[in-house]
Amino acid sequence: MSSASRSKRAAAGDAGGRTEQKTVAARTDQHQQESYPLDANGIELVLGGLANAVSLVTPRRGLNVYDTPVKYLAVTAGVLFAYYGILAFADIYCFKAPLRGSAAAAAGRRRRRLTVARRVRKVATMGAATLAASVAIAGVFVLFGAPVATQQAETLMAAINVSLLAVTPAILTLRPTMAAWRRALLSVEPHKSVPEKWASALFWCSVAPAWAAAYFVPMDWGRPWQRWPIPIVGGAFLGNLVGLLYVAVRCFVIPVARADFIESEDARRRMAREAGGPHPGGSADLEAAKKEE
Repeated sequence: MSSASRSKRAAAGDAGGRTEQKTVAARTDQHQQESYPLDANGIELVLGGLANAVSLVTPRRGLNVYDTPVKYLAVTAGVLFAYYGILAFADIYCFKAPLRGSAAAAAGRRRRRLTVARRVRKVATMGAATLAASVAIAGVFVLFGAPVATQQAETLMAAINVSLLAVTPAILTLRPTMAAWRRALLSVEPHKSVPEKWASALFWCSVAPAWAAAYFVPMDWGRPWQRWPIPIVGGAFLGNLVGLLYVAVRCFVIPVARADFIESEDARRRMAREAGGPHPGGSADLEAAKKEE
């Protein structure tokens, strides 16, 4: 074999190796796009947990849910509204799917068009929608036996807190249409988007415990935590924390672990092909790898 033939074969081998590397890189990038449905920051989970923790803390003796429930619930509502207001103003609420190409450029242009005035209007719209939901929730409380002649302030503040915990995430992440809310909150479709999972988890994890905790209000146990509306608000806060944990595991930990596993398996197969040794995926994968080559 002449030197020219050997050099041509070596050049062809190098080109084939580069082509294979590009194919593997493209496949890895595709796996990442499909398996990582969100940016790996989880900032709303951290801020949400901190907001709930701060809201549940009693700063001093003169401010607690037993002695001054209206004042205490006003503080918790202020903390939660500030939390959602920061997320809405900074445009970082809910997990953001990583955008590429023209979608990323369009998102960048949209973010640059969000002037301070528009961001303030977003926060104001969020507040108005949350207040409207609070009035509706207060009406539901009254229909199911909440006191009407007395404790109106307690009922309203409890409704505002439940609305902030259950409804505001949906206001921020879902489109303002009945179809979008019905799909996110009432359907059982397995292929929901990440914002739909986020809104649905926080809604039901806040509403269901609050509903269940109402069972303790009419009991004649004489406990201080049974006074209206402490069980309702406490159940909503605890359920919301469970919802945040569920979203972290379901929408962050599991997808990241799955993508890492797929990427590591691709790397193992590539190394086995390059070394010419036994394929780690078994005989079926080895035959498939030979066909690809």
